[in-house]
Amino acid sequence: MFVSQQSQPPTQSLMELIQLCGGTICKTVRQAGICIGKYSGRRPEGSRILSEQWVLDSITHLKQLSYDNYDLE
Repeated sequence: MFVSQQSQPPTQSLMELIQLCGGTICKTVRQAGICIGKYSGRRPEGSRILSEQWVLDSITHLKQLSYDNYDLE
């Protein structure tokens, strides 16, 4: 997944959390398919932009939650 530079919590902190929980961070949205946080750049068709809360809630519940309530588009 790709973490936006405008994310809150800060990008670096969120990336560390994702990696500590076994997630993979990509340098571009094109590679990732999922963007965490607000993002206004170009992205591939079918990619998703999710709120940072999705990451935090997924960690709290110890499983990957559905994207339904976390879409930012």
